[in-house]
Amino acid sequence: MATSPARRRPRLPPPDISAAEILDSLPPAMLDEILSRLPIRDAARTSVLSRAWRRRWESVPYPVLNWPRGTPSAPIDAVLAHRTCPVSEFRHQYVSELEFHLSDLWLLRLASLGVQSLHLKFKWLKADGIVRIPHFHMLHSHIFSCLELAVLDLESCDFPGLPSGFAGFPNLTTISFCNVRFPRGLSGLEALISSSSSLRRLRLENLRMPNKYEQWVIHAPNLQSLLISSVFDYGWQVDDLPSLEVAEIKLRNYSNDQEVVNLISRLDQARILQLDMPCSLDNLLEELPRSFVNLKSLSLHIPYCCLSSFLSIFCLVRKAPNLEVLDVELGFHFEEDDEVDINVLNGQRADDPFSSLTSVHMKNVTWDSYEMAFIQFILSEARQLEVLSIHESRGHLTSDEEAFVAAEVARYRRASPAANVVISRMP
Repeated sequence: MATSPARRRPRLPPPDISAAEILDSLPPAMLDEILSRLPIRDAARTSVLSRAWRRRWESVPYPVLNWPRGTPSAPIDAVLAHRTCPVSEFRHQYVSELEFHLSDLWLLRLASLGVQSLHLKFKWLKADGIVRIPHFHMLHSHIFSCLELAVLDLESCDFPGLPSGFAGFPNLTTISFCNVRFPRGLSGLEALISSSSSLRRLRLENLRMPNKYEQWVIHAPNLQSLLISSVFDYGWQVDDLPSLEVAEIKLRNYSNDQEVVNLISRLDQARILQLDMPCSLDNLLEELPRSFVNLKSLSLHIPYCCLSSFLSIFCLVRKAPNLEVLDVELGFHFEEDDEVDINVLNGQRADDPFSSLTSVHMKNVTWDSYEMAFIQFILSEARQLEVLSIHESRGHLTSDEEAFVAAEVARYRRASPAANVVISRMP
């Protein structure tokens, strides 16, 4: 028997409704949801779709206006000119020389839109393609009209002097300045920091100013995170930081060793501390007036490695009775005239100096005698140690010599039965 063909449903005639009418029928909340998920430039183009979409994007609260490198200035100007909703965050990854004067107008408009987070990276001015004496764009004083700022992130620009009577940014929680110059000196930065009573995070990298040394103080009682990185000595000094949790200090040159010690002592409330030590400070660190009772993790980069560098480490560790993690990255190694053994370090023993230490990481180890003595001392004193990780410098020893030092380390007495020694090569 032949099978009858399947019945097909009759096609309904298309509804007499246009695409524009469908778009107009969407609930306003759905329109805003769709627009908020589009890049700002695409959202602006939706004005041509229908009457309901026309200029709808102007009032949608976009979380971030992010302009990547190479973005023409015209769409930025148009978006800021037509915005009616506050701007929570504005980012420009590379403000070119041709846009310097436009950035002044952007600041004025952003101030009226209540910008809360501002990230601007400016181009360095160059001569013949080669950077000679860097010349930066002077940020416009409109910046001081952005009173809703919570985050201020600037790179490669000159910062203007504070206007008379400026009371600060009341909501500012984060300052991040990289390669920012202060032509009038650091007193302006000092005033900016001290007047920002809500400041929690401060990041200062490679600041520039006419005079390399100037006495000034960071006063930020609510600061929780501090990073200072500088090649030059700009007279860094810090007031008490009772709320500090994380600090990272990288100083390549310093004119006064005692000021380095004073700076380190003001970081005594930190739980996590990273130090790029400019020189050997063992004699001065011995006189540190404060203990680091909250310190759980200590990272040290020692650019010039010798016995006194390890004595500096012990001076710090003795001041941190609750230290759990110690990271040490070694730099250039000086040759010692005499062999160093553990007896030299035994003279540094305090009452249970490593009582809480569970993890030690050493990088760029060359197996000099003072390094071996340090390893032996750690293993013999750290009763809670779980891992001692040693990354040896590549190509420093032959394979036979590496096997010999590994066997030597394996024979060292261990105060912690759980201590595991891991030896590997630096990548």
